[in-house]
Amino acid sequence: MYIVHEGEILLKEKYGSMAKERYYIKPPEQANIVVLDEENTNNVTSWFTKILLPQGYPDSVSEDYIAYQIWDTAQAFCSTISGTLATQAVLTGVGVGDTTATPLSATITWVVKDGFGHLGRILFAYSHGTYLDAYSKKWRLCADFLNDIAMCIELTLPLFRNHTTAILCTSTVLKAIVGVAGGATRAAMTQHHALRGNLADVSAKDSAQETAVNLIASFTALFIISLFGDSILIFILMIILHIIFNYFAVRAVCLKTLNEPRFLQLIDVYLKNEVIASVSDINREEPIFFYQMGPNMLDEKLCGFTIKLGQSIKDVAKDSPNAIHMKRVKEIYEDRSYMLLPDVQQKVMFVLLRENVTSADILCAYFHAVLLSITICAINGEPLVIK
Repeated sequence: MYIVHEGEILLKEKYGSMAKERYYIKPPEQANIVVLDEENTNNVTSWFTKILLPQGYPDSVSEDYIAYQIWDTAQAFCSTISGTLATQAVLTGVGVGDTTATPLSATITWVVKDGFGHLGRILFAYSHGTYLDAYSKKWRLCADFLNDIAMCIELTLPLFRNHTTAILCTSTVLKAIVGVAGGATRAAMTQHHALRGNLADVSAKDSAQETAVNLIASFTALFIISLFGDSILIFILMIILHIIFNYFAVRAVCLKTLNEPRFLQLIDVYLKNEVIASVSDINREEPIFFYQMGPNMLDEKLCGFTIKLGQSIKDVAKDSPNAIHMKRVKEIYEDRSYMLLPDVQQKVMFVLLRENVTSADILCAYFHAVLLSITICAINGEPLVIK
């Protein structure tokens, strides 16, 4: 619906395909400019859109943004309710409402469990921090699963009062891992969704959405507690829904970058069908559970070798100490930014990278490593998935 106004329309503008239009009009026989806005038929919807969605939506975010946010909102709602029920058990475990409990014992328990949490956060960031970007989907799902396990452990506190400190330390370590993995993978998802250099805006609106959901879920949890008490059935239901919604949230994300599983899937489709698979097809087939991505499972299945990318020469020399062979390989790859060193006995393909290697060079090196591995297996008559 538009405001009717006589005159010549000089300019019109809008930010995003869903934004209302603004008109700059020159009235008849006047030199001034009149600014008119398109009438908004639903002010409430417009208000919520400005608060909860990034500016310029949907053009300023990726196509999978809204699907991901819907599932992410649903899982956050379930997580808040189950978290509130678990909090009740934690407070009972540390002595809230118990006349025999002392403030000192509760304080010591709280400090010790926080200390374990800090230590767990540091150790996890040290050991797994480099994998969170490449495997953001897997670790996002894993983080929420660990969070559910932590809450289940906390629910046992009223049953094992003599082991309160041990139980809280265990759950806090798990939640510390959740904090690192969840925060890092959320940042990776936000970076993927932001298309116009609006990373901060997308992140802020994501935080606003989560806050709004947590607020509604908190009141819902209070209503449930007052009506049913600490119902274990409701807790189990929320946990199940939380995991299901998280799975769909992760599956909704369609990343356009390549990690090892997505690249191996791309190579597999290309070698079998001589076509380049679409981004959506690759993401749909990407394994996101740990049991699907055991050590070297994907590359061994495809090419029969374990591909070790970016290995140190020290590691290669330990398994292949032949200096003449090493010199010959160096001459072959003199003009390349990488070298391939196969260990046929151990079924390992070492990929050495030069200092000036680019992302394209790394993809090329990995692709050639797969082809060389398949060739070696074919020469030795070893069966592979590739026919």
